[in-house]
Formats: sequence, C-alpha cells, structure tokens
Amino acid sequence: MIPDETYSRGNYNSLPVDDTDLENLFRGQEYTDVHTENDVYVSQSAFTEYGIYEFKDQHTSVIEAPTVIAKVRSTIATTSVTAYLQIYNRDTTTWETLDSDSTTAADTKFTLTGTQHHNLDKYYDINKWISYRLYQLDT
Repeated sequence: MIPDETYSRGNYNSLPVDDTDLENLFRGQEYTDVHTENDVYVSQSAFTEYGIYEFKDQHTSVIEAPTVIAKVRSTIATTSVTAYLQIYNRDTTTWETLDSDSTTAADTKFTLTGTQHHNLDKYYDINKWISYRLYQLDT
C-alpha cells in the first residue's frame, strides 16, 4: 500500500537532472484520473519542449520492488519521438530508463511498464520515497 504520493507535471527546454517537484503539482481530480482506468488523461502541453510527468510514491518498506504501469496517450506519435518511463537512482543521481515506446501512432493509448528488482536501496530515499517520470519531446 502506498501511504503518500506527490505527482507533478511541466514543460521544460531540457530534462531536469533530479527529482525535484515539477512546476505544476497535481490536484484532487488529477490523482483520481491517473489512478482510474477510464481513458481520462491529465494533459500537459509543450511546444518544442519536453512534456514531463513525475510520480513520487512513499512506501512502507524499502524491500519492495514496485511495478509502475503507465497508460499513456500522446498527440505526438512515438514513431516520431520516443516516449520514456524512467526511475530516479539516488546513488548515481541519474534517471534510468525502465521502458520506452517508439511504435505507437498519435492519439493512441499505449502502456509503459517497469519494475526495478535489484539494488533497491539506490532508488528509495531515507523516508522510503521512490520517483518515476514519463516524458516525450514535443518537436
């Protein structure tokens, strides 16, 4: 069970290097929208920038290998610009790719999935928070 979460989104000229919250924090209904399989999406516009979503979840243990499943729809075909799902490595202070999609047409739902099984202590902070992000460059 995830006792707490902080989700944010934004558009940036370059990818953020750490997991600091993005410029727009999610609000009540947006949390419901991302947790419900109902084809309602939280939108983030970007023009010649990266459209980024960041998901931080606090867990009760640092021995869990949590799986993240993102059901995504983009107005930009991933055949033109790849979409990425990444996890933040607190040891190396870098984002690592768990999954990507480069085969989906525009305005079509696709799924990105990832599980980090090894060296979990590198991904959780001291308060048991783990961070993921989704992004795609708008060209």
